[in-house]
Amino acid sequence: MFVSIANCKRCGRIYNRISRDICPACIKQEDEMLIEIRRYLKQHPEASITDVSEGTGVEYTILVEMIRDGRLMIHNHPNLKYPCERCGMPTQSGRLCAKCAKELAQELKGVRAQLIEKNGDEKSGKGYYSR
Repeated sequence: MFVSIANCKRCGRIYNRISRDICPACIKQEDEMLIEIRRYLKQHPEASITDVSEGTGVEYTILVEMIRDGRLMIHNHPNLKYPCERCGMPTQSGRLCAKCAKELAQELKGVRAQLIEKNGDEKSGKGYYSR
């Protein structure tokens, strides 16, 4: 059996890494932050991400991380926007804005077409079948 030991991304403590890159103590602290954020958003549904950070004391970067990871749902909060990782424009979902996601998909489609053209038919590649 392999035990994964890691340093917590937030506090630096050593812990047995199971699923996340923060230790159990920081996970508990983050869960408490989420409760506070949700309470604040219930009272201030039009708040911006900066307002939420200032109103709850939760760091801006932690808020963005929670949204990107899907732990904080913002579909009913139109002003909770954060910068796209590619262009910096405001977005409300994922790591990229809609424009960058579309551009990236087009680029990948082009690269795929080039690879198919270079290597021949896409279904003629080597592969294995197992039962």
